[in-house]
Amino acid sequence: MDHLFDFEGDEESELKDKLVVSLTRFIRLYSRQSDRLRAASESFTLTAARLQDELQESEVVRCLFTVFGGLLGAACGGVSGGALGALGAVGAATWSKLCGDINAVRAAVGLVGSVAGGVAGGVFGGAVGSAIGTAAEARGRPVHGVVGDVAWFSIGFTTGAAIGGIFGGKVGAAGGAGGGAFAALYTTRFAVTLVGGVVGYFRGTKDSKEEKMKSEKVNLMLKTGDFTEAVQQLVEELKTIKTISDKMASSGAVRGLPAQTARTLASATTLEDAIVDAQGAADLPQFVSCLEEAARRSERLSEDVKTTRTRVDKVLVSLRKR
Repeated sequence: MDHLFDFEGDEESELKDKLVVSLTRFIRLYSRQSDRLRAASESFTLTAARLQDELQESEVVRCLFTVFGGLLGAACGGVSGGALGALGAVGAATWSKLCGDINAVRAAVGLVGSVAGGVAGGVFGGAVGSAIGTAAEARGRPVHGVVGDVAWFSIGFTTGAAIGGIFGGKVGAAGGAGGGAFAALYTTRFAVTLVGGVVGYFRGTKDSKEEKMKSEKVNLMLKTGDFTEAVQQLVEELKTIKTISDKMASSGAVRGLPAQTARTLASATTLEDAIVDAQGAADLPQFVSCLEEAARRSERLSEDVKTTRTRVDKVLVSLRKR
């Protein structure tokens, strides 16, 4: 039994010596790498803030383009809708006259209703279609095809018919529907083409979002390499410290050390996950969001490493007293 106790005492002494060596190595590594670790953390934060500002600036520009497109569509739609509504009223009145169920007064009223309906349909349909179309152009995802044309045509048709019918009866409804529908359709095409050209010019003077994201991902990889080099040795040493301190958990000298090293190692793992997510981001907003998360986790890791350094000092003092 005496030999058994001697063996246990020798084992504890050996663990203590190993822990002291590992803790001392950690302090030296921290002294050499703390500045690089802090610099990498600040770099993540500054890059995320810069990209977020650029995204907000781009959003303001997109909103301005959308408003301009809507106003342009409304103005052009109103003018063309009124003219087309008048032509529609003439056609509808002529047809009704041939059928013998309209007089001069009803034709005049129908003309007024057609113009009103054409203006309303052109303004509303042109504004909605142009705003949506220019917003899509500004985001680099233009709306083309039959579906869009049918949507803008239907909005102008429905609005023109409703307003024209209120003010001009059947003739007003027919003229307003035709004027509003065609005004909304062609005004939307005109506004989107015009604003799309302006958007294309601005897009050509700056890096595209895809190119910018690729560039930032390359920079992130460089920063990550520097960060990994700064923290890798610290992490490996922390793993050794945790393994030894877990075996000495019953000793009061290492109280709190296993838990603190576990928190720091967990922070390092979550940061690595955030960096991987950023490198795999599908678009610039997602990349910025992942980078912001990486910056937060990097700050957390720096704080945890600093706290671990303080705990290591206390444990070393306690161990050397024994």
